[in-house]
Amino acid sequence: MKTFQLDIVTPTKVISEGQVEYLRAPSINGLFGVEAGHALAVIAIGIGEIKVMHGTEITYYSTSGGYADIRQEEVMLLVETIEQSNDIDIARAERAIQKAKDLLGNDQVNHVRAIEAMERAQNRIKVSRRSE
Repeated sequence: MKTFQLDIVTPTKVISEGQVEYLRAPSINGLFGVEAGHALAVIAIGIGEIKVMHGTEITYYSTSGGYADIRQEEVMLLVETIEQSNDIDIARAERAIQKAKDLLGNDQVNHVRAIEAMERAQNRIKVSRRSE
């Protein structure tokens, strides 16, 4: 199977996945997949799970959004945050969910931000289960 170069860039680190066969990521309008030779595109990424396939090896990541720059032989994900499934601190994510729920009960708080924080934490817990 043909491969393409995948690099994931955050404000604090760069992860070079090297040559991969398949990438699935969450756009703001639903999931999209990429294989070698994909049409050129720039796609907005939403909160969700990123799946990367290297042959029979699959790696899962949690992300909070960003952009995918897709070229025929290379994809660069420019994301706000990225966590590999087995690196996610579940207890921390559960605390973030509780904090967001507490904030939603306060009329003085921006509810949109609290809901987004809850969605990010829920996604992290979901993705962490991929490493079990």
